[in-house]
Amino acid sequence: KICHIKSNLFFIKNSFEKIIFVSVMADENSYKIILNNEKNLVVELFAKSDFRVENILFLLANLNLLSMNFYELFDDKIYLRFEYSDVLSDEDIQKLYKILEKRALNIGKNEVKKPMIKKDELKFVPEYSKNYVKLSLNTKDSKGLMAFVMSVFAKFNLKLSAAKIQTVRQRTRNTFIFEKTDKLLDFKQELINSLTMEWKCAE
Repeated sequence: KICHIKSNLFFIKNSFEKIIFVSVMADENSYKIILNNEKNLVVELFAKSDFRVENILFLLANLNLLSMNFYELFDDKIYLRFEYSDVLSDEDIQKLYKILEKRALNIGKNEVKKPMIKKDELKFVPEYSKNYVKLSLNTKDSKGLMAFVMSVFAKFNLKLSAAKIQTVRQRTRNTFIFEKTDKLLDFKQELINSLTMEWKCAE
């Protein structure tokens, strides 16, 4: 099924061995979490495309997110990799795994405190390609930032195709690739306003 993977970035950013591993895991699992705490915490997630990514980010909002990668695979499945600067104890890893296994699918909607995002920190590129649009965000890092951003995307029912998030020196540089639809283009300004209005909770 590798040839049916939709995300071109997935092939560019990953080794052949990683591509095989992710493909096998996605084919065999509708929902699976893998935790690696060897150097710092890395969370890998395999799920259906309708999974609410903000749930994971909400549950891990107290940790320092360094990077996140999102890839659209095959059979309506997605693969995400979150890397945090935190190193957890073995006991905390076991607790975290149980929490993610039990709550990530059933947590429901959460009120996420809105971070300070300025309009000039967002760049919407509708002409990115024939079938996709790009949204770039370069802003100050803050706890729960990505949980909030993903909750806004969910509110607008946006179909995320790929994402790359990187945090360097308290700044987070993010790229989100969406499937181009008339609805997304029509609600472009409303989307930007929802991301940048100050100190309200995402609905």
